Amino acid sequence: MGQLAVPLAKLLGAGRVVAAAGSPEKAAFLRALGADEVISYGRESWGEPVDVVVDAVGGGLLPRLVAALAPGGRLVAYSSGGGTVQAHDLLAGGKSLIGFQMARLARTRAADYTAWRDELWALRAAGRLRPAIHARVPLAEAAEAHAIIERRENLGKVVLVP
Repeated sequence: MGQLAVPLAKLLGAGRVVAAAGSPEKAAFLRALGADEVISYGRESWGEPVDVVVDAVGGGLLPRLVAALAPGGRLVAYSSGGGTVQAHDLLAGGKSLIGFQMARLARTRAADYTAWRDELWALRAAGRLRPAIHARVPLAEAAEAHAIIERRENLGKVVLVP
C-alpha cells in the first residue's frame, strides 16, 4: 500500500511528500516514486513537521509519528500493528488520529468504497498511477513469493501468476 501512497499523494496535490524507509534501497525506490524527501526509520530526528502522516506500520512507531506532525496535523493509520498514543500528545498540538481497514470500509460504506476503487482504476487506466511490481512469481512457487516478502526484500508488489 505504501508504494501507492507516494504517487497518489502527489497526484492529489500534496506539496511535499516525505517517505520513511528502512534501507538505502527502499529510500531510492521511494524517491523514484516521487518522494521529495526520504527519512530513515532509525534516524533520531525526522526533520521538519508534516501535516499528514499515512502509516501502515503502527506499534511502537506511533508515538514518533505523532511527534512528527505539525500542529493541527493528522495521522492516518491503516495498519493492524496496534500501538498506543497518549491523548495529551494529540490534544496539546491539536493533532488528530484516524484509522481504517479496507475490508471494513468495503462492508460498511460500500458505495464510498466502490467510488474510491473506481477512481483508482481510472487513474491506472489513464496511466497516471501505476503499481510497482517487484516480482511476478508462478503460483506453484508461492512459498518463494512469501519468502521475498518476509525477508522485506520487495520494492513494490510481489504478484502470483497462474
